[in-house]
Amino acid sequence: MKIVNKMFSRKPPEKSEFAQIVTRAFEAAGISGTEYRESEFAVKIPGREATVFLHNTYAQYCKAQPSDRKAVVAKLVASFGSIPEVPADFKSARQHLMPVVRDSAYFNLSQLLTRLNPSREPSWDAKPLVDGLILALAYDSEHSITSLDRKSLQGWGIAFEAAFGIAKDNLWERTDPNRFVGQNGVYWGEWGDSYDSSRILFPELIYRLSLDGDPVAYVPNRDTLLVTGKNNVEGLRGLLKRGRETHFEQGHPVSPDLYLLEDGAWKTYIPEDLELHRLWMETRRQRDAVNYAQQKEVLDKLPEYDEVFVAKLSLFTREDENVFSACVWPRDVDSLLPRAEIIALVLDEGSTESVMVLWDAAVPVIGHLLEQVPGLTPSRFRAREFPTDREIARLRSVARNPR
Repeated sequence: MKIVNKMFSRKPPEKSEFAQIVTRAFEAAGISGTEYRESEFAVKIPGREATVFLHNTYAQYCKAQPSDRKAVVAKLVASFGSIPEVPADFKSARQHLMPVVRDSAYFNLSQLLTRLNPSREPSWDAKPLVDGLILALAYDSEHSITSLDRKSLQGWGIAFEAAFGIAKDNLWERTDPNRFVGQNGVYWGEWGDSYDSSRILFPELIYRLSLDGDPVAYVPNRDTLLVTGKNNVEGLRGLLKRGRETHFEQGHPVSPDLYLLEDGAWKTYIPEDLELHRLWMETRRQRDAVNYAQQKEVLDKLPEYDEVFVAKLSLFTREDENVFSACVWPRDVDSLLPRAEIIALVLDEGSTESVMVLWDAAVPVIGHLLEQVPGLTPSRFRAREFPTDREIARLRSVARNPR
């Protein structure tokens, strides 16, 4: 225990060290023989079909004060101890089915991880809601929420769509419209049951609100649903500021994006107001950096990319304090590029000489060299060939004369 306490008092650990902390905490709770799966950043519990993914808890642990970190891990271990066995018969499970809204990048990451171990089938069933969000199923109990995998549905003999319809009905029965409260044209859910974000599924609930313009929703994390009107600039500012504060800090992040409800359907909404756009981009860039870093970690381990440079998405701050995202494209290197705001083309190995150009300005010149890789969220582009000298000259001109 002295070693454990010492580890809790240090600066935030590396992922492998954190996995050791979690493993020892499980052992102290009487759960031994756990298996750390580095590629998934998860711990497999022996004797049960249970895998504890560590991403959310690790983020909370790193942000917590040293004196509070032990409690973060203790909460994880305690929550696992309260996870019930999912019933083998559908009749017993039916009333516990609930719909969940998840970040599509995280879902895609879980699919990528299965490629590291081909013997493991993708376990999640899901369907898209809108760009950036997917819908999945969970088994809800008094103290925990358990994601339902394909094996559970197959065992019950029910299709995903049918089960999801039942889950949605269950959520509606638990939804008191009077717990959607507001002020100055901004509304927020006070259900407090870990499914606030899932109520974005109920346009009929949102259309009841008194809004200035079409509804705009924000689900920065699992426990938050914020709504205001498209024309309420002050309300949108409040949404974005509150979301920025909670998306990374509160745990269980969902999306940094705004969503507009038109004719009963959601679509991504990018604010045109300059200040609102800046606030949105601040969180969007940070989320992209996290998503691309996690994606890169997996892609670097896949055999098909052994000889490929998987570029990092980096954030930089200018002298005027404006932030931008950028990626590096080295000459004559087969590369996978993230969708950054700026591309830095490195002209010679070992040299600092480069051409920095806006992505949108570069695409008309070298877009034919960028092949979008299917099945990746966020998007990446395969660059097998480097621009010619003539194209480099055109890129220099574009970089000097941005439109």
